[in-house]
Amino acid sequence: MNLSALRRPLLAIPVILTLLTGLAFISAGAAASLANSKTFGLGVGAMLIGYGACLALIAWLVVRGHRWALGLIVASSLLHACAVASYLTSADRTQGIIMAIIGPFILATVITSVLAVGRGELQRTTVQDRNGRV
Repeated sequence: MNLSALRRPLLAIPVILTLLTGLAFISAGAAASLANSKTFGLGVGAMLIGYGACLALIAWLVVRGHRWALGLIVASSLLHACAVASYLTSADRTQGIIMAIIGPFILATVITSVLAVGRGELQRTTVQDRNGRV
């Protein structure tokens, strides 16, 4: 496995945060399935687990050097930013507090992934690997 992508901070930060987000969705899906074993709870749990697995797969694909997967990190982080902004407008104080805690991590993922795409960080890593330099 080519881990040179993780040596570049602009790639490591969104990849690691996307992987952690995926693991959080998988955990939430497992908790939803265990808390409500009826059809609705299992369906929600399965969707959360599936989405979390997709996020983990995307992070792995970026580490493997697939440039198109970095675009999926940008897209998913923008989706997460919209969801956080939506929850911040909720009247439920607990949701607002949780989203205020999660928000900076989502924002860091958005900013670093957009910068990584704009600066061609993954392309630089691939070229350096071909030249034998790290």
